[in-house]
Order: sequence, then structure tokens, then C-alpha cells
Amino acid sequence: MASKSLQTRELQKSRYQSFVETRTNALKEKGVAAPDVAKDPKIKQVKAKIKQVDAAIARISFLDEQTKQLEEKKAQRKAEAEAQRAAMIAGEISKKDKKKKAEEKKDASAGKKKQAGGKAPAKGKPQAKKKGK
Repeated sequence: MASKSLQTRELQKSRYQSFVETRTNALKEKGVAAPDVAKDPKIKQVKAKIKQVDAAIARISFLDEQTKQLEEKKAQRKAEAEAQRAAMIAGEISKKDKKKKAEEKKDASAGKKKQAGGKAPAKGKPQAKKKGK
């Protein structure tokens, strides 16, 4: 299983890059031309691994950001619930108002569902056409 740690992936990337540098230097010392160095199979293979590691780093960063956003939303919802609870205890919000808000949320979500697709026609026999005058 691949590592999901950002630090580990960064270390892998640095190792691969140092390998490419040492291989390039060794080939240049042997007198290989620059275009032939770029065609070296080992260098190509390691560069492909570097691309894979870069993609993994991007995924890890994306997931970390998503997690942070989710935690912020949860904290915000929790704070709103606590504020509403405190207001209810203080007597500012009655139970009827709370029920109305809950019904409004349900109605709003039901309206979104109806707009999204509504009821699909029944499958089976096609309906007979009515003859007009």
C-alpha cells in the first residue's frame, strides 16, 4: 500500500531527483550527448515515478484541504446549534418558531427534489391516445 504521508512522498521525490542528477552527471562524464541523456531508459523511468509522486502529493494536499473545510463546517454548525440552544434557554426562541424553521428546511429540500426531476412516467404499456373531435 502506498504511503499517504506528505512527508514520505516529499522524501521519495527528493531521492528520485537526486538519482536523476547523479545518472545525468555520470552519463555526461562518459561523453554521452545531451539528447541521448534524455533518452536514457533509467532516467525516463525515474522521471515517470517523479510524476506519479507529484500526483500523489497533489491528491494528499487536496484531501487535507477538504478535511479542513469539513472540520470548519462542522465547527460552524456546532456553534450555531449552541447559540440557538442558548437562545432557547434564555426564552428568546419558542418551540413553535423552532418547529417552523425545521418545516421550512424540509419544504425547501422537497422543492429542490421536485425541481431536480419530479415523477418519472410509468413504464410498461404505452398510454392510449385520446381521440379528439
